[in-house]
Amino acid sequence: MIRCVVVDDEMPAINEIKYMLNEIGGVEIVAEAYDMESAKKVICEFKPDAVFLDINLGSGDGIELADIITKEKNYPSIVFVTAYDDYAIKAFEVNAIDYILKPINSNRLSKALNKIRENTENKEKNGADERLKTFLENYNKKIERISVYANGKYIPLEPEIIYYVTTDGRNTLINTEKGEYITSLTLSELENKFKDYNLFRTHRSYLLNLNHVKEVYNWFNGTLQVVVTGSNERIPVSRNKVCSFKEIMGI
Repeated sequence: MIRCVVVDDEMPAINEIKYMLNEIGGVEIVAEAYDMESAKKVICEFKPDAVFLDINLGSGDGIELADIITKEKNYPSIVFVTAYDDYAIKAFEVNAIDYILKPINSNRLSKALNKIRENTENKEKNGADERLKTFLENYNKKIERISVYANGKYIPLEPEIIYYVTTDGRNTLINTEKGEYITSLTLSELENKFKDYNLFRTHRSYLLNLNHVKEVYNWFNGTLQVVVTGSNERIPVSRNKVCSFKEIMGI
């Protein structure tokens, strides 16, 4: 079912279009309007699939209205229905999909509806493809996590909640919003796994989440120390990492 708005400054013209559309079928006329302001209001409110639009709107211009409509995201299909034959080029410049001259012919109106259906289906397909793409992107991000074993259970850790990672002998310690955990993964393995999540190798023994940097201090020999959210520990930035760190942090 195609949801339509009919816009014309003459009531008989609106009634004629509505009658012919209902005769053809497969159409729901959700609103009608008589000038630019009322048209903008109902189009914004009802979000139709298509707008049947006259050129002359009394106090306004249908071309101008179409130009406004088509600048919005997911704008409706525009079909001009008019007695003027010299606005066709301008009509297609504002992305109208059809231009029908009055008096209206039923077959001609049917062809316009077919174009609207095709345009609507393409939008729905593209929208579905975009939603699928977004879902997969988000899904792929969500599975970028590790699980640590503590107190007889596995605890999933997303990269966003990690403050920093360090080593303690043979163990790798992960300091997070949930607490500190031990993992068998090495710093290099975690750095590679979470390379897209702002985890920066500040030192051979530290991996730091840049999103949680709270304070940065100068240290000796041109090195730095960093304090992160949720911890008072000062994390070293080795001399060979200082330039990259400063560039990233805008220091």
